[in-house]
Amino acid sequence: MHKTHKENTLGSTTTLEHIMPKKAEHTVHILEGKATLYQRPTSSSPFWYIRFKANNAWLRTSTKTSDLNKAKEIAVEIVTEAWFKEKHNIPIITKRFKSIAVLAIKRMQEALDAKAGKVVFADYIQCTNKYLIPFFGQYNIDNISYELTQQFSEWRTEQMGKVPSASSINTHNSALNRIFEEALIRGYITKTQIPLLRNDGRKNTRRPDFTADEYEQLYTYMRSWAKEGRQGHEQEMRLMLRDYVLILANTGIRAGTEAMNLKWKHLRFDVKDGKHYLLMSVIGKTRKHREITVRHRVAEYLHRIQLRTASIQNMTFEELIKANVDEYIFRDEERTAGNAQKAFGNMFKRLLIKSGLQVDNRTDNVRTLYSLRHVYATMTLTKTNLSAHVISKHMGTSTAMIDKHYGHVDLSKLADEFAGTGSIDDSLTNRS
Repeated sequence: MHKTHKENTLGSTTTLEHIMPKKAEHTVHILEGKATLYQRPTSSSPFWYIRFKANNAWLRTSTKTSDLNKAKEIAVEIVTEAWFKEKHNIPIITKRFKSIAVLAIKRMQEALDAKAGKVVFADYIQCTNKYLIPFFGQYNIDNISYELTQQFSEWRTEQMGKVPSASSINTHNSALNRIFEEALIRGYITKTQIPLLRNDGRKNTRRPDFTADEYEQLYTYMRSWAKEGRQGHEQEMRLMLRDYVLILANTGIRAGTEAMNLKWKHLRFDVKDGKHYLLMSVIGKTRKHREITVRHRVAEYLHRIQLRTASIQNMTFEELIKANVDEYIFRDEERTAGNAQKAFGNMFKRLLIKSGLQVDNRTDNVRTLYSLRHVYATMTLTKTNLSAHVISKHMGTSTAMIDKHYGHVDLSKLADEFAGTGSIDDSLTNRS
């Protein structure tokens, strides 16, 4: 009789066989012949093994005892539990958390390599390797309970030395859900076995950005900083980062997926009443395109990048826009969006440290490239008459998010209304 070599786990050492293998010398039938206990004559193990059928497949596992009477009791428990699960559509076979996590990482990495995955997949992979596998790794995937996730939260706080931010916990929860989804797809758990994931992290209602003066300090400092780098690759990267920063702050697009997947062919001109406008088509978090009108000065920054790019530097900017060039603006084909964004993020961190602008003193939070998106939102709310609804459409977010994170900006625009007529000086001068 032939048997397959396909392995599965019932506990940790179950083998799946489509055809009943040849009986060993020492065999005992139980449960009216529907299951068989046997010892392996060629194995050094004295344990009894149980073989039975469930879900139209032959399963086998060790009873982990050499005592026949104990083996019979254990075997009856194993088989009846498996049949109960079969009857109630509960997965019989399970896997270690680490095994499923490795599969989930592989799927996300393949998506990143194919330039089809979200940039945040890199963060999911990192936190899975650093936190999720070290804690949950040896548990069976179907035994990850709500209580265990609470223990993980306490352990993680100890490992970090602080209560993680709500944003960090969201990343960890999303990574954990990717692993549960992988187990669900492969039939190792059911939806009802996925625990509720909570987020009790530090919540920041205001995000780190730059004041108008700080932003001016930043872009003024970058003029000399960009020229100080060593000739060659370092200076090229500094010049590119400078234009990248200015474009992010003047368009409001997201650093990462939206910016790093931007190509020259995604730009076009529009004419209204004889005036030219530059439009940019970006791919948002949900993979949907949105087209936005950008500030006129963005054309200057893009033109500088064009003049440093050998393949397109001999065109006029107008010719470039009309040519629909299928090349990335901020990276080349060899680098993934995630890798390019990481390199820019590390360089931007060094720039902020050197310029003394790394920490936002109003929130005590460290600034990142994403802070430039907040610069755009703040400046647009304070310097224009555009509504929060219109700005949310432009930025690819919800009006609720604009209200939540930039409500303080709307209130600052109404300072005169709140303060009333006259001035502070008048009030102090007229004291009785």
